Amino acid sequence: MDSALIGEYEARLANVRKEMAKRGFNGLLVFGLAPRRVGDLMYLTGHQPLLPGHPRRYGFKGRGYSVIFVPLQQEPCLLTTTPFFEKELFIKEVIYGDDLPEEIATSVILRGIEKKDIGIVGMDILGVSLYEDLKRNLPRTRFVAADDIVMNLRASKSPYELAIMRRGAGIADEVSDLLRDFLKVGVTENDVYRFIVGELTKRGVTGAFATCQSGERSESAYDLSPATDKVIASGDMVHMEINGKYQGYMIDVCRSTVVGAISDRQRLVLDTALLMFHEAVGGMRPGVYAEDLEKISGEIALRHGFDSNHTRSFNGPATFLGHAIGLGVDEPPVVAAGDMTQLTEGMVITIEPGLYMTGCGGCRIEDEILVTSEGSENLNRSENKWW
Repeated sequence: MDSALIGEYEARLANVRKEMAKRGFNGLLVFGLAPRRVGDLMYLTGHQPLLPGHPRRYGFKGRGYSVIFVPLQQEPCLLTTTPFFEKELFIKEVIYGDDLPEEIATSVILRGIEKKDIGIVGMDILGVSLYEDLKRNLPRTRFVAADDIVMNLRASKSPYELAIMRRGAGIADEVSDLLRDFLKVGVTENDVYRFIVGELTKRGVTGAFATCQSGERSESAYDLSPATDKVIASGDMVHMEINGKYQGYMIDVCRSTVVGAISDRQRLVLDTALLMFHEAVGGMRPGVYAEDLEKISGEIALRHGFDSNHTRSFNGPATFLGHAIGLGVDEPPVVAAGDMTQLTEGMVITIEPGLYMTGCGGCRIEDEILVTSEGSENLNRSENKWW
């Protein structure tokens, strides 16, 4: 493990312990669950749990979970429910067992803090039965929900993290530029899907994923089928997601256009979505509430006659304007009505305004935006106006 990454982990663990001390915790349990909710574990040690398929039964408890146990003043340990884990981890003590609550209890008792307060990160993914088992094994321990400890630390990216995310954004840009040339009348949605995934994979992206929705299928923000054998015809509106992980950090970009002949109505849809994008990005700076950005895009949609085509808050079929990304693809804050998180320097947020159910096709334009001390910076350099 390189020294820069070791330094990152040391700083993160130190920051976690500072927050633990403020709250009076003698320990912290940080849970992760395969395959999607693994960001907190990766942030603190580089570990991703595997094999979540087995239910709680007999002596097998917690399959698919891993947990980092961080005592305030002693060395941390990683507890996992499979023997399959990374060879290089920042936390050196790794304990594998079939009964996760029992292994946790043993580790807590060995460190002599079974009568103390212990915070839990991942309370929203901790199963009821697993939590009951944990309390049964540690009846004198007071557990306190503490999801925000790691969440808040992860929100603002370090220079080390930003360097990786910039490289990931650059890969998305390369693939986007190639995709613009590849996309033409006569190719199928599945051709586009395979092209995106293939080009991402060639460039070192893991878990590459794509969507391609054209014509009538573009009218919805997402479909259960990311792509089909539908042949893209002249006049089809199309939106395409470019997703994956680069060195553990997410890539999340979307491009939209009309293939072949474009109508005046389609041009209005696309131009309005692009204006929504630029105005929302222009409103980003430290101290702004996340929900206020959606108000900007929503008011533009309404002003241009799209009164039921944007997000749920504006009577539309989409969910929200955007979300933060990092080790996870959907991190807080959510850029939507009701999220009162204030933007802080170092956050990376996808801004992805869309217009759907327009009668001529749907579109979404998405880039990764860094919140800076003065405003914002688009990490993506590729052209997002394709029409």
